Amino acid sequence: MSSMMALLKAKIVVVPLGEVDFTLVNRLATEIGPVFDRSVDILKGMKMPEEAFNVIRSQHYARVVLSKLERAKANQREKVIAICEDDLYLPDENYVIGYGDHLPGVAVVSLFRIRQEFYGLPEDESKIYERLIKESVHQLSYVFKVGQCRNSRCVHYETSSMMEIDQKAKKLCDICNRRLTGKA
Repeated sequence: MSSMMALLKAKIVVVPLGEVDFTLVNRLATEIGPVFDRSVDILKGMKMPEEAFNVIRSQHYARVVLSKLERAKANQREKVIAICEDDLYLPDENYVIGYGDHLPGVAVVSLFRIRQEFYGLPEDESKIYERLIKESVHQLSYVFKVGQCRNSRCVHYETSSMMEIDQKAKKLCDICNRRLTGKA
């Protein structure tokens, strides 16, 4: 019966958007599956939608990116997360590191501000990956309708700085885990 249930579960699809380090994408795909108890596929890369680029801001509008991802879904139950190197924004924000929406079941995470070089610091691959996995789990938690979390150690806690992201755990707290599995 459990194998039948696994077939009914929506899989997660990771999409490299533009030029993205495949090692990071592959590692992410391996690690997020068990967190959400889903199988994970990696889609062949897609181009960043040109219509998402705002010339004045020199950033990409995250909602436009999500609508392109939604059109790429094989079916309604699939959950998609894209990884890109481009700077993202929402109209009421200077920038966003990631953005997810449960209605279309899609999310995007940008490595642009996750990288140490953005802050004038030496590159640190381990920090990049840790931040990427945390932000990806955080955004996918929105996609899977896990409500807001008030536990500052939980990966689903809303953060506004790299320091706060670095201080969070890589996993969901017990409450968010119960919400994810439908036991809360």
